[in-house]
Amino acid sequence: MSRPTIAVESQLSLHSHILQEAGYHVIALNEKALGTAQAIVVSGIDNNFLGMQDPKTLAPVIDADGMTPEQVLAAVKDRAIERH
Repeated sequence: MSRPTIAVESQLSLHSHILQEAGYHVIALNEKALGTAQAIVVSGIDNNFLGMQDPKTLAPVIDADGMTPEQVLAAVKDRAIERH
């Protein structure tokens, strides 16, 4: 069974580290990641997420603003989409 892939914004390195330690495959957040990640972690959500008016992803987007890395890990565990 492969590890779930989580896309994380580059400025969230502490969050990335915690997710990697928990066994997730962490990748950089970019347009390609939208189609492959089981969850996306961002530092804040605005109306123009990733520079796109209507991003196409089924993965839950977790806003890490104000959350500890441990809280983000719990949110990922709770919300990551299982893809087979």
